[in-house]
Amino acid sequence: MKLLPILPFALCNRAMLRAAAALVPRSQREEWHKEWQSELWHVRDSCCTRHTEWQSEKEVAAFCFGAFQDAFHLHQHARENLPKTRSLSRAFYSGSALHSLALLAFLAAAAFAVSNLLPGTRLALQPSPYRDPEHLLVISSPHSTQSAVPTIHADQFRIWAQRRQHLFSSFAFYQPQVKPVTLSTHPSAELTIARASSNLFDLLGIHIPLDPIAQGEMPALVITREALAQYFSEDRNITGQIVRIGLRKAKVVAVIPAPRWTLPGHMDAWLLEPDQQAAAIPDNARGFLVARLNPLDKNHLTDQWDMSAPTPSGAAADFTCASLTLPSSTPRSIFLFTFFLSLLALPATTSLPLGEYPANHHKPYGRGHLLRWIFLTAKFALILPILYFGSLDLAYLNPSIDPVTSQYIQIVTGFCTSLFALRWMLRDQRQRCPVCLGKLTNPARVGQPSRNFLGWNGTELICIGGHGLLHVPEIQTSWFSTQRWLYLDPSWDVLFSEPHLAPLT
Repeated sequence: MKLLPILPFALCNRAMLRAAAALVPRSQREEWHKEWQSELWHVRDSCCTRHTEWQSEKEVAAFCFGAFQDAFHLHQHARENLPKTRSLSRAFYSGSALHSLALLAFLAAAAFAVSNLLPGTRLALQPSPYRDPEHLLVISSPHSTQSAVPTIHADQFRIWAQRRQHLFSSFAFYQPQVKPVTLSTHPSAELTIARASSNLFDLLGIHIPLDPIAQGEMPALVITREALAQYFSEDRNITGQIVRIGLRKAKVVAVIPAPRWTLPGHMDAWLLEPDQQAAAIPDNARGFLVARLNPLDKNHLTDQWDMSAPTPSGAAADFTCASLTLPSSTPRSIFLFTFFLSLLALPATTSLPLGEYPANHHKPYGRGHLLRWIFLTAKFALILPILYFGSLDLAYLNPSIDPVTSQYIQIVTGFCTSLFALRWMLRDQRQRCPVCLGKLTNPARVGQPSRNFLGWNGTELICIGGHGLLHVPEIQTSWFSTQRWLYLDPSWDVLFSEPHLAPLT
């Protein structure tokens, strides 16, 4: 007598098999479920003839639980073989196109991060803190060989400021001095102070509250944040306090960061004199003269130019006017100049052709041709920020180097790195498979130089995905002057066990 399965147990067993089938890979799931369904029928048939009804259902349930173990092993086996399937490894295996682009993107991000960490590079990339910096000039004697040496006398500033001007709208003067500064709650410190006319910051376009000067009470002191931290323990309540500078008193009106000051001389503070006391500056005191061009004058917006102007003695003398922001000396302009020079030098250092890639019936050509140009363009776009920020990092690595020396370092490093990067970009493009864009490997010498006119000799590289062979000639001839790509037909696919290197087309 054959026992029929109890309906609840039968439904439960089928549900367990269906749940276990969910762990099996999709391609094997249907066949696996049919096999276990048939095995379940045989197990139930044999158990019902040998055991009681309750014992039979226990053995059938144990059999169904075993399906989970089998399904789990199939799932683990599929995960272990995942790199051999057309999955993520298809794109990011070593030497692939996306792998190379990811490395370039990482280098670009690293160069950008380093440029933000280096103080010198960060300062070079910052825009000018002044209002209309292209109209600001520093006037100096033409015989001066150092830009940080003051050459203009105070009486010269007064003569020009009182005369009616056509080129300039306003002038400002400052004289560097080393003076002891004493604050009641801190010990005395020696600071480099610029004794300046009251309109200096107004001419530069930097807003500073100058109420004490407007009222003519006492000079106003503007101190740098760096000097405040070094000499006065970052006293945040220093604004508004009265300090003693030598034998004089001044009121601290503002604290600004030192990088905002890009005029000649390294200053710890600025002593802004009221108009009545500015006249007390000795006539023979040497300082720096800052002028603002007339906004309507467009003829003198150049890096540097000379002019002749009257002196206190009445005779005319020559003076040099240097722009505060030199357009040709900005980091971006220097990089574009060096990159253009590297483009001119590139044909003399490496061959420009990317090789011959003939179309045939084995592999599609049109889309693969487009993908190669997209890949070349992406490499070029990622190389530019690497070169730009990398050359700046090398140029401004040492903050003690003067700006002119840093610009020369950027010119040399920018040209050398740009030329090397462009050479690498072309060589890397020539050594890639036109189908999968993977890096070609296994170079082998083919042919003999003595038989160059009877058969080609050179280097042969192969795509590990089995897409073709690259022939690079050793000696260029009229019939074989550039490298050639030879596609392999599908009959060669059995020799390559890399299914993840599928064509990108």
